[in-house]
Formats: sequence, structure tokens, C-alpha cells
Amino acid sequence: MMRNRLLFTVACIVLAIVLDSCHSSQKATYSHSSKPKFINDVAFAPHNKSNVTHNAIDPKKYTPKPAPKSATVAQKPVKKVVAPVAGRKETYEEPPKVVRNKYAEILGVQPKEITNKTLYQFIDKWYGTNYRLGGQDGSGIDCSGFAQKLYGEVYGIDLSRTSREQYSNCKRIKHAHDAREGDLVFFHIHSKRITHVGVYLANDFFVHSSSTGGVMISSLNEDYWHKYYAGCGRVPGG
Repeated sequence: MMRNRLLFTVACIVLAIVLDSCHSSQKATYSHSSKPKFINDVAFAPHNKSNVTHNAIDPKKYTPKPAPKSATVAQKPVKKVVAPVAGRKETYEEPPKVVRNKYAEILGVQPKEITNKTLYQFIDKWYGTNYRLGGQDGSGIDCSGFAQKLYGEVYGIDLSRTSREQYSNCKRIKHAHDAREGDLVFFHIHSKRITHVGVYLANDFFVHSSSTGGVMISSLNEDYWHKYYAGCGRVPGG
């Protein structure tokens, strides 16, 4: 009898230990929280390997909000522009209103503030083009080549080829908040010399060709770009 009671007591103790162990394990599992995921994340620090992201809109995936059923919208003719880029045969088709609305949403400004249609149609045509050091066409383009191409087609200005030359040939802007659309923004990434350039748009956003993301829009407010920011410059005649 005493032996049976002893065995029963031992069994109860073992069972209690097992249940407590499982309960503790379950608590540990549910106490772990993962980072939130966003559907349309856009990497805003493409040169950075820390995977910093910004919840923004990919222009190529943008879908404008449908008009109310009761509203009647006049159909305007679509303006066609043949892409003047070597290796590209496709045509660029998009109503200016759609371009204006989607980039206003990306930059966090009102659509009426997107007034330079030539600039934003150019950006939309090149958005997502791969980065290629020394490249100057649709198969790949680097940062200074993109800035040079943009200035030639949008402003009719022959810009220098390298980011260092571009930095040397423009008028310095002391504070970033004094930058205006079309100004150049420069960075010295892991170097004391200028190594990267982009074109300022609005609301601290700039467009550039990133070494890992291609042609994209980034923000000066991201830690990575703020860290390597070297200054702004205004191109004579720009």
C-alpha cells in the first residue's frame, strides 16, 4: 500500500513539472513580437544594407482611385511620347493627371503642386531602370548619368558627367530646406569626396539612380541619407 502511494506521489510531481514546462514554453513563444510588414514598402536607403524602408507608393503599381459612379468625366486624349532612350522601343502613355496625382501622393503634396509635367513624365519613364556604372541608357544608368540625362531632356542644360564635376560647377545652397525643385543633392558615402548625386523634387524627396535599387525616389529624412548628406547645389540657368 505504501509503495503504491509513493509511486502515485512521484507520478504527480513529474506530471506537474512537465505541465509547468510546457506552459512556460508557450509564454515564451507568445511574448515574441515580429516587426510589422507593409504591402508597398519602398527601400529608401538603397546603398544601405540595414534594410531601412519607408512606406510609400511604387509608381509602377499605382492605381488611381475610381471616380464616383454618378460623376461624368470627359475623356481627354492620351498624350504619347516616344521614349528617346537607346534600347527602348516602347512608348510612354499616361494622362498628365494620373502622373500628377500619383507623384503628389508619393511626395506628400497637393496635386496642384506638381506643375512640371515634363519632369515627372521623365521620372515616370525612367523609374525602376537598373543601375549600371557608366551607363547612360535604358539598359542601365548611374547616378550622375541620370542627373545629366534629366537636365538635358527636362531643362535643356548640358550638365557635367560626374557627380564631383556637377558639385564643383553649381552654386552651393547652405540649407537643405532652401532647396527647390531641380536642385542637385550630393552625398559622400564612405568617403570625404562626393560619390553620389540626385535631383531634388519637393518635401525633402529626391530622385536618383541607386546602386542597388535603380532609378527611384528617396527621402533626405532617412537616417542613411541624412548621415552621408553633403549639400545641395543650384545649376546656373536651372
